[in-house]
Amino acid sequence: MTSPDDPAARGEIREKLALLRRVEAEHGFGVVIGEPAPLEPIPDLPGVAETYSLFDRVEGDNFRFAQPAAIRSPAAWAARPVDPDDPMGSPLPIGHEVHSVPPGLRGEITGGAPIYLDVEDLDVYWMEPDDYVFQYEHPDSDVEFTVIAPGLATFFNEHVFGPGYPELVATVLGPGVRDRRIRTGRHAGEYADSWRRLLVAAGLAS
Repeated sequence: MTSPDDPAARGEIREKLALLRRVEAEHGFGVVIGEPAPLEPIPDLPGVAETYSLFDRVEGDNFRFAQPAAIRSPAAWAARPVDPDDPMGSPLPIGHEVHSVPPGLRGEITGGAPIYLDVEDLDVYWMEPDDYVFQYEHPDSDVEFTVIAPGLATFFNEHVFGPGYPELVATVLGPGVRDRRIRTGRHAGEYADSWRRLLVAAGLAS
């Protein structure tokens, strides 16, 4: 069973980031691949700060993943606001979809709906915003959410920088967005998603 604190996965992420930076420099897909930004480990979240130390931000057409302010130090984590009425236990947003945000506003808005890290078992999961609101209003109802990965390192290694990325898009944004292709111009027939084009060019996804 994969541990949430997975040094091997972090090593693979480091290698993939180096590859992706080279491919982006060659092709210019227009994605953002931030530089390493070391964070102090947080005992309550093994592997989380260590994983986010490998980059401060990555972003394509559909998602933005930036170092959460709450994990920038153990003190920041201890001081984070916790909602005792949150039916999901005040999970940590580890990224956001930006597909719903107009490109001209992405510099002003953090993003659309978040992808969460469960702060108890460290699973990364997706929950529709309407379902989250429903849980607040009906805390005794069954919870509907999709676990994407058993830990942050596995999530990034397999679903952001690896072959699971298309399924991440389908889970969060739907198969129509996952499969959308450019219709005209010199890139006609290629995927419309800049991050997926980068992964395909790097040989990390199809």
